[in-house]
Amino acid sequence: MGSIMKTGCRGAILAFSVLTLLIGCSRSWHNFSQYPGFAGYYNQHPRSDQAASATEQALLRRFRPRLFLDGVSEGPISFYRDYIAQGTLINASSEVLSERVDRLSLNRYRSDPGVVFIHQPLTTPVTQEAFARIDYDEHPALGRLMFLTYHFVFRYSGLIDGLPAWQEWPLRWTGAASDWHQLDHYTAATVVLGPEEEPLALILQQHNHERSYVLGADISLEDDGRIRLIAAQRSNELYPWHPSIKRHRVVRFMDPDTLPYLVQGKPEPWLAGYDVTEAVREQDYQLEFIPANDAFYSFAGFLGERRYLPGRDGPPGADYNTLPPFKRPLVQLVAFNWSEDDKPQMRALIDFLDRPSIDQPPFGRLLDNFENKLKSVKGEARLAQDRIP
Repeated sequence: MGSIMKTGCRGAILAFSVLTLLIGCSRSWHNFSQYPGFAGYYNQHPRSDQAASATEQALLRRFRPRLFLDGVSEGPISFYRDYIAQGTLINASSEVLSERVDRLSLNRYRSDPGVVFIHQPLTTPVTQEAFARIDYDEHPALGRLMFLTYHFVFRYSGLIDGLPAWQEWPLRWTGAASDWHQLDHYTAATVVLGPEEEPLALILQQHNHERSYVLGADISLEDDGRIRLIAAQRSNELYPWHPSIKRHRVVRFMDPDTLPYLVQGKPEPWLAGYDVTEAVREQDYQLEFIPANDAFYSFAGFLGERRYLPGRDGPPGADYNTLPPFKRPLVQLVAFNWSEDDKPQMRALIDFLDRPSIDQPPFGRLLDNFENKLKSVKGEARLAQDRIP
């Protein structure tokens, strides 16, 4: 996930002093994979050791999103062929475990939170691919929903591109703006299908939070039933396609204090900025299917080298993408469906963030809001069909 930096002070020294507040996991002996709640969640929801079935693969190919990039990004690469195959695996004592890392050796150490993979890139052609899987959850009114998730892998995660020069300059002392930390695999898009395999919504991972979009209300489908996405410059974060350059408000963490800025544009937090998207070219890619318990998703250690400033360590597996209370697919779909200037939804989401339980009234309000939006879209679709002679 990309990093952000913004400060209200005026001067390079003060700007440099807030480096420790950069987005991401702080430098410590503990990995984010060890955050309280993950162990309990995966005990209750064990990861599957089976890749997508032939039927599931057909659905994943049918609905795979179209991906657009800017003019300079390397774009998605193969996690195992282009990233893991180029580097070294070490333990917490910096002893070398393997200098020829592959899927087998990485999975051998996937449960050890102290193991670190250090990427050492080679100049070789890359394979553009995405890992794809399907998860399932129950909606109280709609029934069984399918969550088709596509993970794009980028070699580096950079700072957001929407930073004034005086803010970005001190950060360049510590590392390239396009290589804030190794590996970005939290760039995930989830297409949500209803019981009749009809596309209902899209969920995007954007920095340290998710956002869902109701199809037909928030974004639209292509004629072929696919969704168009843009990867932001440097940070790689995914956003719905837009025909021109667009700036997207970004905060360090979405919480009750920062959500009003995302929704209304004010008040502006101390640490905020903009992702910049521009669809210059479309990038084709192939799909690969691996089990949910594979190291790509479940690795408890660091999938990139450890660096001395907070936020610059490599991430754990792709499943450690949000706090445990928000891991359930239904929560991501319903709770995070907010729109600009949607104040009622914003207030309900703030209450939910304060009490993140599906058994509390705030989630019930969010569920009602989501169902009403979905009903309005389906109602409009029926009206449109009635008008056809």
